[in-house]
Amino acid sequence: MEYYVQLTIYIVAACLLGAFFLFLFLYFPIRRFLYEKRTIRMFYGSVRRVTLDNDFYLINKWALAIGEDDSGVHIDHIIFGDKFIYVVKDRYYHGAISAKPDDQSWIYYLGKRKKKYIDNPLILNHIRADRLSLASGLNRSYFVSIVLVNDDCLVTPFKNIADDNFLVPLSKLGKFIEAKEKSKDVDAFTPDELAIAVRDLAELNQNDK
Repeated sequence: MEYYVQLTIYIVAACLLGAFFLFLFLYFPIRRFLYEKRTIRMFYGSVRRVTLDNDFYLINKWALAIGEDDSGVHIDHIIFGDKFIYVVKDRYYHGAISAKPDDQSWIYYLGKRKKKYIDNPLILNHIRADRLSLASGLNRSYFVSIVLVNDDCLVTPFKNIADDNFLVPLSKLGKFIEAKEKSKDVDAFTPDELAIAVRDLAELNQNDK
C-alpha cells in the first residue's frame, strides 16, 4: 500500500476517533443543557408517544390568566384518558431530591456540597389541578396531578398518601397511566363527555392568544 494511501487512512481514522471522543465528552453536558432549558420540548416526545399509543387527546402548554396581575395557571400537558384527566407538569432535576409529599419545601442537592430548597412541586401541581377544575367546571375527582421528572433524578423514596397526586419518572409515564386507567372504582367517560371536556378546556386555553 502506497504511503499517501496509508496516510489518508490514518488521518480519517484519527478524525473519526477524535469525533467519537468529542461526542462522548460533550453529549451529557449538551443533553443536560437542553433538558434544563427546554424541558417541555424534550419531554414532549415521550408524552406524545403515550397519547398516541392509547389514542388519548392531548393539549400542550395550557394557560389561563387569573386576576389583574396576569398571574394564573400554566400547565405543560393535559392528557385526556378514558377515566381521568392528567394534569402534567415537567420538571428536570440533574441532582438529587430529598422529598416528602406534605413538606412545603424539598432539598435539592446539586453536588456534594451544594444544595438549595425548592417549593414542593407536588403541592404546586395539585393547586393547578384544583384551579383547572374550578375554571372548567369539571368535577375535581376527574383530575390526576402528575409531576413528570427525568429518569436520572435521584429521589428519596416516600410513601404517596394521595390518590390524585404523583411524582412519575418520564420513562414510566405510560405504565403509570395504564395502571391508573384500570381502576375498577371509576366509570369511563362517554365519548360525548370526553369530547365536551376536551372542547371546554381547549376553549379556555389562553396560550398564544
